[in-house]
Amino acid sequence: MGWPRWSERWARRQPNLVDGEWRWSFARHQPIPDALEPDRTYLDRWRFDTPLVSVFLHAIRIPDRDPDPHTHPFSWSRSLILKGAYTEERGPFAEEVREYRPGRINRIDHDTVHRIVRTRRDRPVWTLFIAGSPHGRGWGFMVDGRYVDHKEYLAGRDPSGDRNTRGPQSRPEGAT
Repeated sequence: MGWPRWSERWARRQPNLVDGEWRWSFARHQPIPDALEPDRTYLDRWRFDTPLVSVFLHAIRIPDRDPDPHTHPFSWSRSLILKGAYTEERGPFAEEVREYRPGRINRIDHDTVHRIVRTRRDRPVWTLFIAGSPHGRGWGFMVDGRYVDHKEYLAGRDPSGDRNTRGPQSRPEGAT
């Protein structure tokens, strides 16, 4: 069995590192619109998936606009700041504030809760983001100290961006 056939067979058995279906991708561009102003780009992402890691080149155009911090779907990830700088709040209640400048590495593990609150001079921040395999919980937000899946959170977003209308505080009594 030659290399191409073996690699295709092996790749079909491997989960995609993000969305559950394996595929190689080479510099696929994914512009992510801003949650509050869909005509504005929040993040430009170029993605390269391999069997071992996913590699992303990010251009963070504006800070996170959701009031609640988020998690990532990866078991581990590292973000090398290439150009620009940002300020990040960490923890469910923003207990820690960190500054990241070119050359610094941001360690974002499966249990990291954070949000980018400011970019330097409102200019794009370029990062090389490398991520391992997904963990079970996936991407989500921490609302009042409790995890809320991203789909539920985004569906309940207040159009003003001031707060999220879903999450633990707005669930019917007895709901988990």
